Amino acid sequence: MKKIDCLFLLPAVVVLACATAATLPAQPCPNLVWADEFDGAALDTTKWEAMIGDGCDIGLCGWGNNELEYYKAENATVSNGTLKITAKEERVRNRQYTSARLRTLNKGEWFFGRFEARIRMTTGQGIWPAFWKLPTDEVFGGWPASGEIDVMENIGSQPATVHGTIHYGASPSTHQQSGASYALHSGAFADDFHEFALEKEPGVIRWFVDGVLYLSRTSADVAPANWPFDERFHFLLNVAVGGNFPGNPDATTVFPQVLEVDYVRVWDGNRPHLAGDRVVSHMESGVVYAVGNAASGSSFNWTVPAGATIVSGQGTSSITVDFGDTGGDVAVDVTSGCGNEQLAVDVEVEPPYAFDFTFENFDDPANVTLGVVTGTLAEVANPDPSGVNTSATSARYTRSSGEQFDVIVYGTTSIPDASEYITKQRKFVIDLYTAAPVGSELLLQLEDSSLATPTNYPTGRHSRYQVFTSTQNQWERIEFPLLDRPDPSTSDGAVDTIVLLFAPNTFTGDLYYYDNLDSYLAGGAPPPPPPPPASTMHVAAIVAGTQNAGQGNKRGAATVTIVDNNGQPVDGAGVTGAFTGDFNETVAGTTGGSGTVTLVTTGESAMRRTTLLCFFAVLATLGLMLSASATAAEQDDESSPASGAQTVPPDEPTIFEVPLLDEEQDMTPVPTAPPPAQPQAKSCAALPPQQTSNCTQCYNYCTQIPVCAPYCVPDESEATPGPYYCECVYETP
Repeated sequence: MKKIDCLFLLPAVVVLACATAATLPAQPCPNLVWADEFDGAALDTTKWEAMIGDGCDIGLCGWGNNELEYYKAENATVSNGTLKITAKEERVRNRQYTSARLRTLNKGEWFFGRFEARIRMTTGQGIWPAFWKLPTDEVFGGWPASGEIDVMENIGSQPATVHGTIHYGASPSTHQQSGASYALHSGAFADDFHEFALEKEPGVIRWFVDGVLYLSRTSADVAPANWPFDERFHFLLNVAVGGNFPGNPDATTVFPQVLEVDYVRVWDGNRPHLAGDRVVSHMESGVVYAVGNAASGSSFNWTVPAGATIVSGQGTSSITVDFGDTGGDVAVDVTSGCGNEQLAVDVEVEPPYAFDFTFENFDDPANVTLGVVTGTLAEVANPDPSGVNTSATSARYTRSSGEQFDVIVYGTTSIPDASEYITKQRKFVIDLYTAAPVGSELLLQLEDSSLATPTNYPTGRHSRYQVFTSTQNQWERIEFPLLDRPDPSTSDGAVDTIVLLFAPNTFTGDLYYYDNLDSYLAGGAPPPPPPPPASTMHVAAIVAGTQNAGQGNKRGAATVTIVDNNGQPVDGAGVTGAFTGDFNETVAGTTGGSGTVTLVTTGESAMRRTTLLCFFAVLATLGLMLSASATAAEQDDESSPASGAQTVPPDEPTIFEVPLLDEEQDMTPVPTAPPPAQPQAKSCAALPPQQTSNCTQCYNYCTQIPVCAPYCVPDESEATPGPYYCECVYETP
């Protein structure tokens, strides 16, 4: 639906003045100075010229981009209120495709103002629609010296992403460009109409999608290069087929493809727009959204997604929001004497991310291999080991001022599926410290080294991720959002190179420190910190029992579990146990990967009385010694190695800890208190604790009362086993 909230339509030849928020009180409402609403039955040739051919007639075959189409006037039609530019697979001369390219040269050109078009996109590999501007007068010379402004470009293989860009430079060999991308959170630009707009003032250009500001560039951003954009520029609308940017059509491309344009409008001033983050972290707080270019006296009514809270600013042009875990529209109704504007930004709340692994942190073994470096790189002490980054070591990097695209190249085998970084299952994170200007850019580029070379961009460039600095001279931890996919044909499984580009497309020589280039994984709270190195171990459990030996006899058996101070099983711990009573035998064994070992006597017994098992040494491969004891009582049914068993769980008297040693040492175990006695007919308290010379004496002492079982360990006052501390505890019948 077309909607125009203004009263004045001025001639297209008017030279527009600069309009900023500061000048709005003098002219509170912008005026529409040129428009094509496409309400007729044919293209208005007083406003548009249809360009014909493949560019060869002006010495620019393939239009300078190796495009494949032949432009025809017939491929631009107007009906039902929209302009339709149709790309077809049909042969004209030596070209296999046709399309249309329109321009307003000598029919509509402007210095400054707001320029907008409402468009529904094409889609498909090799399809390249654009709404853009070229200089009318070429004051500074041919392309790119006099500039090019891309209001909107799209490549069909990336149907949810559009690009805004400026091109400049003294000559084609020194061509430079600067811009950014805007990606939908869901769906594609071909699903519905979207408004693409640009505001141009002296020294400033801004880009918008659906009223949301996503890119600004100023003359300072291109310095020391010339800023050629304050001259007259005219419109171009076209759909290219093939070329350097999108690649060529393939078997998946469907023809015809139709670019549908609802309107193109030019205003002599700026309209209200919304600025703020489109992607926020899980539960992020303090996020600011603001309306720009609001007329004096405007009123504002804000709404936020479920789970989010407006902390401050309701009723004003700027609010601060605390988010929960749900995304949605941050929206505002702006009402003024100029009319009503309804603006909204669709905000995505990311899932929580947790550290997964490091590529390079300069303290631990790296998961990358350093390759080409065009600047100066060194590992140095952390310049500020506090706050965000407390690591001891970081990288110091001085960018080469002689390189337009300065690079640090790392090889890696740690990205088996690069699509996970595109779909946000994983995320690149880096710590950065610099005195470079706030807003300095850092690009992270994934490449397939078998395809990419220094001179064949974008071939082999799987994806790019872009961040900007927000502070100076202190560490900040920055998460890389996806920028674009220069070569979508690069396989997700073929990425073997990470390239870092500090301040790309400049000739600056700033100093940067960086550290903790990490991979984070979506889906949960950060994992607990890694446990400390194992320093002690102890007996976690003893299951004492018997094994059938045949002919009514049994063998003594006990399964011992050894764990370290992190609760992990200890492999290779030597365990020695002394069976007394029915069995008078010492048995040794070594724990396996589960931290357990089962000790079995070779002797046999008819087992008519309770048997005492006294462990007097547990010796690890690193020289750890512990002591413990347990009892095993006879049962009528013992069909398994641990049958008839009594389990001594952790934290009962069999738990002892001593330091891990590099060589064997005798250590004095410290017994914990015995478990409390259970209610009983006759209390074991009748037998007070005493010292005995061995576990057998302890057994004989405690079994004076049938319900009592012995607890026997070396006395804590002695450095070697014995005399023994004997305590009688209640035994469940």
